[in-house]
Amino acid sequence: MAVKTTTITVETETLIIVHRAKAALDWCPDCRAQVDVITLDRDSLIEFATTAQIHQWQSKGKLHLWQPAHGLTRICVTSLLQCIG
Repeated sequence: MAVKTTTITVETETLIIVHRAKAALDWCPDCRAQVDVITLDRDSLIEFATTAQIHQWQSKGKLHLWQPAHGLTRICVTSLLQCIG
């Protein structure tokens, strides 16, 4: 009796839409290094799916996101690229 094997490959893409984010250099407390960051205001994430994905990555410890005492929320670009890579 011959056994048939079928391989199924699923490719997905991640799309993050960020609107009005500003890039800067800053200290990432998780990387413990100076990295590129994007700063976000409350209107920067324009799709609910994007916001949900960011919260999921952050809760798993993959995304480095923080808010300094004074200023806008910051996302470490290095960790963001690793999340979507």
